[in-house]
Amino acid sequence: MKVAIALFPMLPLAAVLLVASPVAAPLEIGAGERLLVIAPHPDDETLGAGGLVQRVLARGGSARVVILTAGDGYPDAVARETGNREPRPADFVAYGRRRMGEARAAVRELGGGRVHLQFLGFPDGGLAPLLHAHWRRSHPERSATTGASDPPYPEVVEPNVAYDGDDLLREIAEILRDTAPTVIALPDPADAHPDHSATGLFALLALEAQSRAPASHGPPLPRIFLYLVHWRAWPEGFTSPTPPGPDTPLELPEGLPEPGLPRVALLLSDFERGAKAAALARHGSQQEIMGSFLRAFVRRTEPFRVLATPALDQIAIAVERSLGLAQALHRAAEAPRADDVGALGASSRRDLPAPPGRPQSRLLGARGADSPVLQ
Repeated sequence: MKVAIALFPMLPLAAVLLVASPVAAPLEIGAGERLLVIAPHPDDETLGAGGLVQRVLARGGSARVVILTAGDGYPDAVARETGNREPRPADFVAYGRRRMGEARAAVRELGGGRVHLQFLGFPDGGLAPLLHAHWRRSHPERSATTGASDPPYPEVVEPNVAYDGDDLLREIAEILRDTAPTVIALPDPADAHPDHSATGLFALLALEAQSRAPASHGPPLPRIFLYLVHWRAWPEGFTSPTPPGPDTPLELPEGLPEPGLPRVALLLSDFERGAKAAALARHGSQQEIMGSFLRAFVRRTEPFRVLATPALDQIAIAVERSLGLAQALHRAAEAPRADDVGALGASSRRDLPAPPGRPQSRLLGARGADSPVLQ
């Protein structure tokens, strides 16, 4: 079934979510949790939830990290690495292999071999179109960088799957069933990066489908934590000559859509912060071009928003409204200012693609050429 014709009632999200002040409450992790972290690119797993992974493992739980792309859609970075102003598809695949290797090294820093890491190999910079223009296997997307229409990496979960939304949703749903997580961390659908928002939406759709299954056919829904990586001029001060130090709490920005979503923050120990910094250092390809941005996430706290949706109708409404955010988030988050971009270097946009024009859709809405585009 095509996502664009899913029939969810349009009701105020505040009616089904716990309303709370923007002040973050302490995040407590119980013993024996099963954590699933879903990330769009290598490094996002550590930026958004590196501390959470460590805490769950320290409390006797398990951690599984699933990264949807290989991070192979970064033309400026590949051109810089190869010295070729017009990299070949093979160059992008080689860059993706490098980033996958960096992610493996990073999760070893976080868990010492106890983190189950998997890659799906879907197109970097192309996850949002899978929600509408490339939903069916008969019309797969082709990566603008690798030229592939299926994963060019044999080690991914399903190397022969096509680049289509239906198959991506199926893979995530199967991972949910296999993991039976008690806690899940996924990108906030309000994230200003289209790959991040789309990853969050796909995960919510899979959770919504799980919520419709009879209680006897599946595990209860997990606690859902939303992490943010991209928002205008955030993390605060990361471009400053004197950015906030690691003892400073990392707080989510004001102005995020759905301000009633509860906020929580995991207080990190010195050891956990050190391991998170070591994990991010393993992402050498990204340290080369945006080290200050990555370091800005090594702080005293790791913040999340909480999606409190324990029942079928609540999940459905949350997904409906979250899909609606896909057209609104670019109005809410302005493009990075020129001085922000300059401070990060020529490739500071962190794989931000120009979103393609979208057809009319009751869920996603229309976004034409005159809509704001993240550059």
